[in-house]
Amino acid sequence: MRMRRKLTQITALVVATGTLTALSSCADGELIEEKKPEQLGYVLPRPVATTNAGTGLGVATDAEKLSARLYPGAFLAGPNGQLLPNPDLVTAVPEPGDGSAVKYTINEKAQYSDGAPVVCDDFALTQAASSRPDLFGSDMPLFLQVNTIDCAAGAKEFMVHFNHGFGQRYRELFSPGTVLPSHVVGEHAEVPDVLEAVNAGDEESLSLLGQAWQETFNVATTDPATVPTHGPYRIASRGDKGQLELVTNDHYAGSKPAESPIYVWPNSADVKQLAADRQVRVADLGTTAKLEKAGLKEPDFQITSYNSGRVDTLRLDSNGMFSSVEMRRAINACMNRQAMADRISQELALKTTPTGLRMLSTQSPLVGQLQGVSDAQMQMNPQEAGQWLGGQTVRVGYLDAVPRYAALVDEMVKSCKDVGVTVEPVPLGVDNFGALGTDYDVLLDTRPAFGRNAVTNENGLASVGTVKKVEEELHRNMMTISLLTEPRVVAIEQHMAGVGDNGSDAGLSWNMDRWDEKATPVTPTESGNSEPATPANAV
Repeated sequence: MRMRRKLTQITALVVATGTLTALSSCADGELIEEKKPEQLGYVLPRPVATTNAGTGLGVATDAEKLSARLYPGAFLAGPNGQLLPNPDLVTAVPEPGDGSAVKYTINEKAQYSDGAPVVCDDFALTQAASSRPDLFGSDMPLFLQVNTIDCAAGAKEFMVHFNHGFGQRYRELFSPGTVLPSHVVGEHAEVPDVLEAVNAGDEESLSLLGQAWQETFNVATTDPATVPTHGPYRIASRGDKGQLELVTNDHYAGSKPAESPIYVWPNSADVKQLAADRQVRVADLGTTAKLEKAGLKEPDFQITSYNSGRVDTLRLDSNGMFSSVEMRRAINACMNRQAMADRISQELALKTTPTGLRMLSTQSPLVGQLQGVSDAQMQMNPQEAGQWLGGQTVRVGYLDAVPRYAALVDEMVKSCKDVGVTVEPVPLGVDNFGALGTDYDVLLDTRPAFGRNAVTNENGLASVGTVKKVEEELHRNMMTISLLTEPRVVAIEQHMAGVGDNGSDAGLSWNMDRWDEKATPVTPTESGNSEPATPANAV
C-alpha cells in the first residue's frame, strides 16, 4: 500500500495540527507551503446531514450512501442488484408453510461500537417509526405490508408477520441505515423502556422517541462520534467543513475493513482542492459530467458515466391536494419529460432517459419489452391537466443541493403553465426540509423500486406479464410520478480496487469496507468500477 499519509518535510517547522497548512522558511526568506498528508477521501453527491436513512431527510440526502457500512441492513444490494444476506447482523428465514411470517435471528456477536448488543428492540423501533411518519419524520413505505412484530425485550430472535397476501418482499425490509441503536434513542428521549413505549402506543413517549430518532443521527446537532454503530465502521470525528472520519469499529461481528480511516465529504466540498492535495480517492458526482473542472481527469481517475437503477420521482400529497386520483393524473398529464431530459443534457452534460415505470428497475432486461407501457404512461394530456388543475397552484419541494432538481422543476413550471397550472418551486435545505402536505404539495426526490410501492407483493423478478399488470395498476393509482432515470458520474483514483456501484440507494458505498488502495495502478476489472447490470430487487 502506498504511504499516503507520509508528510514531505521541507524544513524543521511543523505545526501542531495536521489539518492546517504548514509553512516553512527557506534561506532567502521565501515561504513555501508544506504538503498536506494524503487521505482516502470519498466525496458524496449530496449533503452529509444524517446517518438515519429511514427519515424523509435521510432519503432526500441519500443517507444510505453514508450509512451503508455504519448500519448495514438485513440484506445488501450487491453490484449486480442481487440482494445478499447479511448474517453478520441477522438471518431471515420464512416460516415453513407460512409465507406471511418471517423469523429473524440476530447474530449473537452483533453489537454496537459502545459494546451494547444488537437486539430485537432495535428492529421493533424501526417498524414503529415507519408507522408514525407524523412523529418520526419517517419514509419507509414498504413497512405498510407488515402487520406485527413479535419481540421480547433484549431478545436475539423475533418474528415479523405480514398482512394477508404479503411477505414475498421481506428482503427489502430493514435496509441499510434504518436499524439503529434503540438504547441510545431511548436515552436521548429520556424514555427508559423503548419497547414498552412502542407496544403500549404511549403517545407522549412515542413523540419523544420520534424527535430523538431524528435528532440523534443528525450530524450537525449531535456529535456523530458519540453515536454507536453496528457496522464495520464508526464515526471518529466531524471536521469543520462537514467531513466525517470513519474508522474501524472494533466491536463489529464481521471482518475488519481493508482501509481505515476513510474521510467522507459532502457535495459542498472543494473537490478541485481536495484533488490537488491528494485527499480524494473516490468521487460520486452525479451533478455534472464536467469532472475535469473539479481536478478529476484520466488517467489519474477512472471516470464512468451511466444511468442508475433509480428514478427522479414526484411523490404527491395524497391526503391533501392530491387525495383525488383525477388530480394526481392531471399533474402527470402536464409533465414534459423529454424537455426535462434535454435541459439536463444541455446544462449539466448529463445523459438521462424519460421513464414512466415505477416497479421495474430501469436496468432490468425487461425494460425493452415494457417500453410501450412506459411510453403510454408518459403521455401528456393538456385537456385533462387543465380540466382538473387549471387555475391552481402546486408547490413542488426539492433539495436545492441537487442542481438537476432545479432544472426539472423549472421545466415543470413551463409545461404546466401552458395549461393554466402554476407550479411554485420550493427549494429545501437540510435545516428546513419541511414536510409533504404542510410545506409543499409534491416532493421531488430520487429512489429505486427497492423498498417502495407497498401495494404490490411482486418484485422485478416476476414474469413480464405480471410486471406489466403491476405497472399499469401503479399508474392507475398514480401515488408517485416517475420522470427520468438518474444520471451517474463516478471517478475512482487509479490505485483503488474493489470500488463498485449498485442500483440501490447505497451506490458505491455498499462494500466500502472492501475498498483497497494498491501500491500500483489497477485495471478497470480490478477496480470493480462498473454500473450495476440487473434490478436492485433481485434475490
